[in-house]
Amino acid sequence: MLLYSNPQDRIKMMNYHRTKDMINLLTYFPSISPIRDLTIVETIEEYRENYDLLKDYTGERNDTILSKPSMKSVEGTGKNPNIEEIFKKVKELDKNGVMVLFNLTHEPSERYDRYAGISVGVSLGKGIYIDAVGKGFDGREVSKGITTHERYYIPWFDIRFCCIENFKKYQTYLINNENYSISRKERIDFLTSLNINPEIVEEKIPKNYQPIPDFIWIDIIKNIIKKLEKVDFELQQNGLNEFAISGHTEGKRFLPWQLFDKSRYNVK
Repeated sequence: MLLYSNPQDRIKMMNYHRTKDMINLLTYFPSISPIRDLTIVETIEEYRENYDLLKDYTGERNDTILSKPSMKSVEGTGKNPNIEEIFKKVKELDKNGVMVLFNLTHEPSERYDRYAGISVGVSLGKGIYIDAVGKGFDGREVSKGITTHERYYIPWFDIRFCCIENFKKYQTYLINNENYSISRKERIDFLTSLNINPEIVEEKIPKNYQPIPDFIWIDIIKNIIKKLEKVDFELQQNGLNEFAISGHTEGKRFLPWQLFDKSRYNVK
């Protein structure tokens, strides 16, 4: 078992795809990361041996070592995961697959109960590319390149001028009703495939597209866009010239889980 709180373990944890992305976010944008107590568990037996410590962890992901391709996500409902059942599926996909367990700074929401999923793509010195999906969706759609509802481009030298009053001028795409209906149906099909009540999902995901509220964009402008100029040199020094911060909202805040480099764009 590897613990983020142990500096020696932290070095080893950087050898795993998704864990590395989570540590990158904790390193460069700690104020927006909701992750706490990051832990890697390698086997079901190890999980059972440390059950008293791990039983109340509220978050989970599956992962594998960097020397292998990033493994397919084992999707869950987002709340009250059955870790042993997920672990069995992980090991079927990859014998070297591990579970990444962690606590969150908030009570995790239902997957149909979020304002937005957002990916903030950054090309240092060039610009910021934002892909977003609206209410009832989450980071899955944008990080995997499945669909987008709103898209923005902010040139690098406009960062200091960007504010909520002029933010919409950077919008380059807004989904039309026909394409939104298609993405809504696909989202409902996906959520119901996780055994989430279809009646609840149908009710929670708007029939007509509702643009992402300004308070979400204010949060992103304040906590990501405006901070980029302060950390751009450090990011560049560590080879992070092209990266994306991806995740979903919790309440009125954007609380992403990961910062990943260009090699991980659109990994399924």
